[in-house]
Amino acid sequence: MPAVTVADARRVWYLCKKWKKRQCGIRAMDIASLNLNIPYIIMSSIIRACLVAIAALVGVAYADAVTPLRETLDRKNISHDLASVNAWKPELPVIHPVSVSAESDIPEYISDMLSFASRYEGLRYRRGGKTPKGFDCSGFTSYVFGQFGLKLNASSAAQYTQGEKVEASDLRPGDLVFFSGRAVSKHRVGHVGMVTDVDADGTFKFIHSSNSQGITVTKSTEPYYSRRYIGARRVR
Repeated sequence: MPAVTVADARRVWYLCKKWKKRQCGIRAMDIASLNLNIPYIIMSSIIRACLVAIAALVGVAYADAVTPLRETLDRKNISHDLASVNAWKPELPVIHPVSVSAESDIPEYISDMLSFASRYEGLRYRRGGKTPKGFDCSGFTSYVFGQFGLKLNASSAAQYTQGEKVEASDLRPGDLVFFSGRAVSKHRVGHVGMVTDVDADGTFKFIHSSNSQGITVTKSTEPYYSRRYIGARRVR
């Protein structure tokens, strides 16, 4: 082992002292920096605490202000809803009275009866005839009505006593219309036909067996029949 000189010992002591000073300097710098940061840390903590306190106070004040307002609005909404409920009225459909036309009272079989009668248009007139081989006026009406379960008397004068009397303003399809014969008379029935259509002006058309044209449809305005019209009956 080599011998340690005094110079070596002094060198080691110097190095150790220098290292110690350096370490102490570092610690002093740390302490100084810490000392410089202490006021900042304290102020930050104080500011943070103040902000938290202010936020809490604002929150409480907001809650105190909003809660009554919200309760007021809720009460208003409830009052409005109740008022709406009390003021509500069900919307009922408007029911208009139905006007019943004369045609609505016509039995359904009448249209079938008229269609059946129209099949014989053009068939020749036959005095006393009551079959499709030939009809006179009363034979034709009694035959057509008979096909639908309605029995009519044999002559036009006798048929004028059946059913109910009908005014000219209340004529409907299917009614029997009566006329006098060749002699113009308002008291003696000599001809009969069946109403097929009624116009708005009160005139009408009727199907009948004419001794000159056979089964045909005639308007009530024809002079021959307009002068001889006696009345109408409704047999149901």
